[in-house]
Amino acid sequence: KQWYQRRVAITAGRYDWHQTGDTVNFTVYAKSVKPERCNVKCNAVKLQLEIQFGDDQVFTFDKVLCGIIDPEKSKVIFSKTKVEVSMRKAEFVAWPSNFVM
Repeated sequence: KQWYQRRVAITAGRYDWHQTGDTVNFTVYAKSVKPERCNVKCNAVKLQLEIQFGDDQVFTFDKVLCGIIDPEKSKVIFSKTKVEVSMRKAEFVAWPSNFVM
């Protein structure tokens, strides 16, 4: 058997975030998102993303959050042009302007 390693281009990507009283929303903008090849992990204090899109491009994000979230009440929404991660805050407090450490 021959093994083939797919080449992917790691990209800085474009992302944005905003918060409400009980939610922090993190959005990655990317054309032709491939949900079946994406990996989203989060626990109470960390968010890890590997978003595959376009012609074998990958956006990665691995940061410690500035606050605590409830992963069980958080969700991910995939569309053709973006990936939205909606994280439910464990405490009803405002996070700093840079939401990650």
